[in-house]
Amino acid sequence: MINNFTQNSKFKIQNLFSHQGFKKYFANTSWLFAEKILRMGVGLFVGIWMARYLGPEKFGLLSYVGAFIGLLAPIGKLGFDGIIQREVAKDEDNINELLSSALFFKFIGNIVIVLISTSYMYFFKKDDIYFYLAFILSFIYVIKSFEVIEFYFRAKVKAKYITISNIIGFSISSVLKILFIVFKFNLIFFALANLIEAVIAVLFLWVYFAKEPFAISSKNIKIIKGKLLLQESWPLILSGFFALIYLNIDQVMIEEMLNSYEVGQYAVAVRISSAFYFIPLTIGWSVQSAIVNAKKQGKEVYYRRLEQLSLIMAILGYILIIPMSLFANEIMSFLFAKQYVLAGEVLSIHIWAGLFLFLNVIRSLWILNESYFKFSLFANIVAGLLNIALNYIWLPIHGINGAAWATLISYSFTYLFSGLFFAPIREVFFMQIKSLFLINLFYQIKKDKNAR
Repeated sequence: MINNFTQNSKFKIQNLFSHQGFKKYFANTSWLFAEKILRMGVGLFVGIWMARYLGPEKFGLLSYVGAFIGLLAPIGKLGFDGIIQREVAKDEDNINELLSSALFFKFIGNIVIVLISTSYMYFFKKDDIYFYLAFILSFIYVIKSFEVIEFYFRAKVKAKYITISNIIGFSISSVLKILFIVFKFNLIFFALANLIEAVIAVLFLWVYFAKEPFAISSKNIKIIKGKLLLQESWPLILSGFFALIYLNIDQVMIEEMLNSYEVGQYAVAVRISSAFYFIPLTIGWSVQSAIVNAKKQGKEVYYRRLEQLSLIMAILGYILIIPMSLFANEIMSFLFAKQYVLAGEVLSIHIWAGLFLFLNVIRSLWILNESYFKFSLFANIVAGLLNIALNYIWLPIHGINGAAWATLISYSFTYLFSGLFFAPIREVFFMQIKSLFLINLFYQIKKDKNAR
């Protein structure tokens, strides 16, 4: 039955694209997946070893500072990410000005992140380690201003350059972390390893970009161009801010309301839970140009491909999430022994939030294509405030399990149920609902069975 479905149904993955186009996008996705799978495997191994070496309290401290700085990330991203990739895919005439102006504005924004994060840690935290960690980890964002080159390569379906650069940086960083563990270095060096990774990855990206027929330079910076980008992206900036609230506020609030030990317990569960998030994000990045082209072919083709993609994402989500949830305690016990005894139950709850991230792929592509960014702003504002409120109520009562439930509920609202409240996106919402309950899958299996 399943074989018949995969061979004959209209939901075959390759039907998302034309034959020639599919090969191109599949190759591009494969490069992105290669990096992410390596990062997941090696990163989990090194991350687990590091978490066991540092212990819950120090690992929680590192996670807290990273989460705090993460709340400020929209100041540096400026909502440019998807817009730059879209504009590069649409028009090559202004790429020099586009990338140079975007880099300039992102650099200024990321300097602001450094100033805010270090100032907060200096004035509000007694231990100097908070300040040093904040300076190192926030400076990573300054380096990442150059990620505009990455958006260029994504739009041009040249993911191999991104993959090679990131793998080199990640590999060197991983080796350094292993050496720091073996030779018993202190916490600050693990933050430095992350900074070194970012620097190396950007350097290699720059080398590859130098071979392209475009240039990033101060001569190509156009303030007017940057302002035009900001006029379109400002809802994404606010949206990104509130999105990162429900992504990072839990660890920040656990630190402030409980302690670093509890942050460490929660953080290791989140690290395992989010290890597979690269799958929907990578697929979304890779097929963005294909969905843009599908829209040009007409609404019917456009929505059919979105619906097909939605079902595929739901199936992938269930395949990964169900076993992780059922065996969460065993997984955490095997990976972390008795150090992180509270993390198993957190994982069994938190892992289900990822399902809504899988379902969000088609909606994020639709929003970008339709420039319906104000909807994202509404959804993320409500979800961010909801997450804060639920954490404030549940943390004192349920501890870190309450934070996991708060994350699950806020994800379900922002990535799915918020679509019910806006007519323009309601059709996408019903696509997501059908995929959530696998309605189209069961319908097609039944249809194939009757046809036999």
